[in-house]
Amino acid sequence: MIEPLRRLLDELETTLDAGQQQRVHDLHAASLRYEPVPRLPIVMQYPLSDAAVHQPFPHREAWRDPQKMLFNELTAGFDARICCQHLVGDDLPFTVRANLGTVIVASMFGGRVEMLEDNPPWVRPFESREAFGAVLRIDPTDLSAGLCPRLMDFYRSFHDLLAGYPNVRRCVRVVMPDLQGPFDNAELLRGSEIYVDLYEEPEFVEAVLARMGEAQVAVATAVQPLLSDGPDGFCHQHTVALPGAILIRNDSPTNLSAEMYSRHIAPHDRAVLDRLGGGGVHFCGKGDHLVPRLLEIPSLTALDLGQPQMNDLETIYRQAAARRVPLIRYRTNEEQIRTGRVCRRFPTGVTLMHQAGSLDEARRLMDEYRARTE
Repeated sequence: MIEPLRRLLDELETTLDAGQQQRVHDLHAASLRYEPVPRLPIVMQYPLSDAAVHQPFPHREAWRDPQKMLFNELTAGFDARICCQHLVGDDLPFTVRANLGTVIVASMFGGRVEMLEDNPPWVRPFESREAFGAVLRIDPTDLSAGLCPRLMDFYRSFHDLLAGYPNVRRCVRVVMPDLQGPFDNAELLRGSEIYVDLYEEPEFVEAVLARMGEAQVAVATAVQPLLSDGPDGFCHQHTVALPGAILIRNDSPTNLSAEMYSRHIAPHDRAVLDRLGGGGVHFCGKGDHLVPRLLEIPSLTALDLGQPQMNDLETIYRQAAARRVPLIRYRTNEEQIRTGRVCRRFPTGVTLMHQAGSLDEARRLMDEYRARTE
């Protein structure tokens, strides 16, 4: 084991508090169920100072090394710091994942994965419809393809690395990687031409989406025995809890009308959610026009809005609350937190996230939030 990871795990073995994590889960779970809560759970994000003891490795290195990946997840995963939570006192559930980026499923279909400097990987789209159409001849359940072997190796390595740290294993959940969603994975492989294809050859696109969904289910099912997520009925993505077992990423469908989404994409999202036991849907950008159609999916259990300020939150909350579908990871501002106004705006059914300027700022704001709401 590399020395920085050993030092960090030794430290976390003594500082992590299983009782605190149970209280965090109870607060998240109560809000996710629309039960009365003393305050909404909140996760603080903040940069690490140059003087911080545990500095993450460059992403390019961690992407190839499970030890460096685990170290980064414990110190900097999604800019939420497990190693510093005891200093901030927020409601961060402790989670780690094999953060290979958005390209896992696309890589199974021959997508050419590229990285530039220290940026996350992406897929160079196929250059023609004919080349893209070849995905229909590929077995979507072949877990020897693309990044799948590396993914499985990372998860097995995580368990081996944590074997000697029982308290860390009790407190830190090993959770699902980012598997995107049927349409987002198709868009990675085809690029923006996927929108033209959808108008010109919708049956062809739907055949591709069915393959993407099969691959997502296959990978999620294979990874599941290597996870330690839960408790039953809950999973964790983007450092917060949600009901169900999966989070579908649907950034690309926000460019489509509600009718197009409902007709061509929703059946494939539903197939993934149904087969995996339900889950949430994420989208960035303005997607409130899709929310009523998303809420028609019976196995939808949560909505994760990456850029809530671009949407009509009051209307979305009213629509979602009618079906008891929670809004997770709502990014709110300092004034709403400091005054506790966000808890009056959304009394339950919501979990919060805030980007603070520093660890000290996150701690001060958390103290004020508690004083105002508890």
